[in-house]
Amino acid sequence: MNKLLITSFIILLSTFAITQEQEEVPIDQQRTDEILQLLEIVKKNKSIYIDKDQKRLNNFLQKVSERQTLLDGAIAQLNAEKARNVRLENEFESNEKTLADLEEKLQIKVGVLGELFGVTRQYAGELLAVTEDSVIFTEFPDRSSILSDIGQTQVHNIDQFESLWFSYFDEIAAGSEVKLIDATIVNPNGESFDDKILRYGLFSASYKNKFLKPSSELNAFQLLPKQPESKYRKNLKGFENNDGYESVSIDPTRGFLLSLYIDKPSWFQRIAQGKLIGFIIIIIGLSGLGFGVYKVMDLRKHVSYVIQSSKIDDDLKNKISNISSYEAKENAIDEYILSYAAKVEWGNNWLKFFAAVAPLLGLLGTVIGMIETFQAITLFGTGDPKQMAGGISQALITTMLGLLVAAPILGIYTYLSEKSSNVVQIIEEKASYILSKG
Repeated sequence: MNKLLITSFIILLSTFAITQEQEEVPIDQQRTDEILQLLEIVKKNKSIYIDKDQKRLNNFLQKVSERQTLLDGAIAQLNAEKARNVRLENEFESNEKTLADLEEKLQIKVGVLGELFGVTRQYAGELLAVTEDSVIFTEFPDRSSILSDIGQTQVHNIDQFESLWFSYFDEIAAGSEVKLIDATIVNPNGESFDDKILRYGLFSASYKNKFLKPSSELNAFQLLPKQPESKYRKNLKGFENNDGYESVSIDPTRGFLLSLYIDKPSWFQRIAQGKLIGFIIIIIGLSGLGFGVYKVMDLRKHVSYVIQSSKIDDDLKNKISNISSYEAKENAIDEYILSYAAKVEWGNNWLKFFAAVAPLLGLLGTVIGMIETFQAITLFGTGDPKQMAGGISQALITTMLGLLVAAPILGIYTYLSEKSSNVVQIIEEKASYILSKG
């Protein structure tokens, strides 16, 4: 409304300005005309806005009635729900009383059999837990569902007692059997095939001299990706080929030991736990052993040369042949002995170095491993031993490698030192004999 009045006023001012330019009109007349025009515009627009206001008012009143209808409906629904709540509460209380009466009647009817039913559920649950990972799960495919029903039943019937009874008898009978059965086999690559396997009681199963692991999830037997040593697998083959009595390797824990064996690290994996220090120790050990073998072979040549050859005597005689002084002869012979001794004893100190540095590197690896262990304790605490396993493994492996490398190299060094001394002693004896004659 205000915008319309302002617009009309502007139009009047514009008209007044144009008329003012065309002819001069008295100011009172102009004011009177403007007021009359403005009044005419207001009267004209009044009827328009009255109609719009009336429409808005009617629309508002209509919506008020609709909202009232919705409110009445919500109130009626709330009252109905309150009544339903009261009815359900009464029904719940009634059901609780009925349930209490039925439980009391059940206890009266069960009487002393309540303990029997509890024991039945317990034994059914224990046998079910054993059956799921047993090597006989394929021979009794319905046993799991039967035992599960028995374990969930409060009051058992005769058929359920008999089913549990026969299940335990089947378990006892299977424990004394060595039997060929048809089964699905899954190799480490994930490929499956059907073939016959040999079951040893309730303990183990094998296929072509390889141990199997039962897997109820796959409804098959899995070939272990890592088999035990050959000495345990050889008697599997001997057992299959023998009709009489034969010893055979089984897992008395029904698969637990075999599962632990899968996680058992190989020798290379154990050495790898020593990390860089461990490999350096191995390189030193191989170098020391190779050099020690070379020195042993070389020393044997010197021993044979000194004992069996007469060239040493000729060399000694030639050394003193042109010398008249006794002291000069002694000096010449000593010089020859020292020269030959240096040739014989060359490299022995390197073996001594290898034997000494290997344990020191092992100690270094131990220190590094303990540092890593304490860092893991600082970060993760002592709750998870796996976090500390890496540092402890390195500490123990490097120490073991250092001692294993040092022991044989030290033995070779001792042998070479003793033999070298014997060679030098023989040369000295020969030199003394020649010197005494000359």
